[in-house]
Amino acid sequence: MKTTFSFLTALLIAATSFGQDEKAKKILDDISTKTKTYETMIFEFTVIVAVQNEEPITQTGKVYIKDEKYFLSLTEQEIYCDGTTITTFLKEDNECYTRAVADVEEGEIVSPSQLLTVWEDGYKYKYIQETTYADRPAHEIHLYPKDPANSKFHTIILKIDVERNEVVFFMVKGKDGTNTKYKISKFEKNTSIADSKFIFDRATHPGVVCQEE
Repeated sequence: MKTTFSFLTALLIAATSFGQDEKAKKILDDISTKTKTYETMIFEFTVIVAVQNEEPITQTGKVYIKDEKYFLSLTEQEIYCDGTTITTFLKEDNECYTRAVADVEEGEIVSPSQLLTVWEDGYKYKYIQETTYADRPAHEIHLYPKDPANSKFHTIILKIDVERNEVVFFMVKGKDGTNTKYKISKFEKNTSIADSKFIFDRATHPGVVCQEE
């Protein structure tokens, strides 16, 4: 299988929370509680990967989430999860790869819904300041790995819209100098989504070649 941009793996590093900063804890706990009440979520985002001495890679994406199911559409690939099977479709190559959710290895993320509650395990956090993002007041909170020696990242920067109490930006800063930014541009919740949205339909992709991972 060729190497692809792994959106879900990158998101994993943002799983955090170890109550140290009470102001940060209150903000993050409130977001977690609210997010877990949503029946469905749809959000649009831009991801920018900046590697030292290379041109940044930018992709736009949209995610549909319902229970344990999700559909993630990026510029170059799509990922479908019906709750049992994960299918990754590479648009340019017209190839797809499937694997069982049960086979996801420890250390991998299961659902992109964790983008909106990224602080729930594995990191300490600190409230930095009230700032602005997209001309709106925002909280800035930094996350740090509890076990830095075994982490590829040293800091995650969160920005949270003060009024909406929602994550609108986060930046993962890698030890190797690679920085990954996620900018959430639109967020909808409790919108009706058909279950068919989460199933890869080979019939609509003539000539697609599919393999099991």
